[in-house]
Amino acid sequence: MNNKKTLSVIILTIVLLLISCILSLVVTCGIIKLITICFGLKFKWSVAIGIWLIMCLLSAIFKSGYGK
Repeated sequence: MNNKKTLSVIILTIVLLLISCILSLVVTCGIIKLITICFGLKFKWSVAIGIWLIMCLLSAIFKSGYGK
């Protein structure tokens, strides 16, 4: 019984993490799309995803210490 509860918590955590990453990607790409529309630039998904990945990397490196 305890193993099933632990497994369900792990699966739920993974699903919530995936949903938050996908939501972050969609919001970031949407903002980049709006910026390209405003400046008359060509939108590319590869560039938008690359910017999102760089933002994720920078946020992991430069985490703020508010919780400490």
